[in-house]
Amino acid sequence: MTDDFGIWKVDEATKGSERLQEAERTGTEALLEDILVENPAMLMPGLKLVGRQTPTANGYLDLLGVDSDGQLVVFELKRGKLTRDAVAQAVDYASWLESLDDAALGKLVAENSGQRGIDKIENFEEWFDSKDNWNSMESLRPVRIVLVGLGADEPAKRMAGWLAVKGVAIDLLTFLGYRSGNRMFLARQLESGDGAPEGKKRDQDVSRNAMKQEQWREALNKEIDRHRMRDWWDSVLLVLARNFKQDPKAGLAITFHTGKKLTLAGGIVANATHKIRIAGPGKVEILFFPAAVDLCLQEFEKLKRAIPFECEPPSNAPPTELVTEQWGCRLDEGGWTEHKERIAELVRLVDERWREAAEQPLP
Repeated sequence: MTDDFGIWKVDEATKGSERLQEAERTGTEALLEDILVENPAMLMPGLKLVGRQTPTANGYLDLLGVDSDGQLVVFELKRGKLTRDAVAQAVDYASWLESLDDAALGKLVAENSGQRGIDKIENFEEWFDSKDNWNSMESLRPVRIVLVGLGADEPAKRMAGWLAVKGVAIDLLTFLGYRSGNRMFLARQLESGDGAPEGKKRDQDVSRNAMKQEQWREALNKEIDRHRMRDWWDSVLLVLARNFKQDPKAGLAITFHTGKKLTLAGGIVANATHKIRIAGPGKVEILFFPAAVDLCLQEFEKLKRAIPFECEPPSNAPPTELVTEQWGCRLDEGGWTEHKERIAELVRLVDERWREAAEQPLP
């Protein structure tokens, strides 16, 4: 730890001061885990922890979480300095997790959550879909790595920096530790790999996001081609996009956002209107979220006589006072040809009314 950084305890009455003792390690790694499980914001804002001491092929990973963007995060904790072994261990855990499919990952979380301060998650996919700010489970990968300790040695910094440059999502989260009697103070500092400057870190983040988008597009295209739906899938996407002013957000499902958040009664915020996805061989599903249905409820009710809409509880969108379900229809190529003009008009109306509602001042 450098001599140019320190923390002093100052007595305002006597003007006396005491420089706090630098701590080279926390009491135990279990204690550090306890602290971070109780205070996940110390790791990152918006983090949801889903596992603690989760078993992998080669040991138990300390903490497993999902960040605010819906990306899976492996946390490797050390009560002292981070070393090259910690980097290798975290990479091992992350690479194993990334080899799991969604079903295996969900089973792993379900079987190991609900203990030692981690909430129980019975169905990981349903739990994930219930979060309105996450798009789809494709965002879980690539797995992100965060190494946590009281500082890091040069080999650890070099290895993490090299991996970051190669596009691996890896960060060093180090704490400066100080003691005063039986109390400990932690000062948090985050480095991206080798402590890249902020501009470089932003470039790396953009690169990682671009890689994720490319992976999602590739997976979606494989699914479309596997079902031999290319021509009419493109027709569906073209019609929906032509009647909607904002570019869609792509995963294995393509979600449409107006770019304007809508605040509902009770302070609930909605930011997505509808999405389309492959619903099996030769079928697409078009889902309208409750806020979109609310804005055009009369039109939806009329079209229900013609379009085979089905209503179900929303998996990833907030309900409104009037509409508590999302409306979806599954169409084959013939059904799409029959109803595309009606759906195109519906999408246009949703976009128009959403923008009007979003611009209205709050009551």
